[in-house]
Amino acid sequence: MEDRPIKVLVIIGSARKANTYRAAERIREILQEEAAVDWEYVMLGDVGLEQCRGCYTCFDRGEEYCPIKDDSALLEEKMHAADGVIFATPVYGF
Repeated sequence: MEDRPIKVLVIIGSARKANTYRAAERIREILQEEAAVDWEYVMLGDVGLEQCRGCYTCFDRGEEYCPIKDDSALLEEKMHAADGVIFATPVYGF
């Protein structure tokens, strides 16, 4: 087995680097105490994602025919390349 860092992708749903980001950073610190970690953050606000239009083309013809051309394929590629994915999203009140 090769001795390579664990590749972790963190997808953050917050629009800013505040409490959710700090919580993810704390997880990184804890993990790095045990093993080498290659850590990547993706802030969803920085990724070009469109909402589904409900056209059903993906169901009828296949996902490759989806009329939406956004960054979702790049995000999916990053997820498949990672050893682990963390989804970090804030919980808002009031």
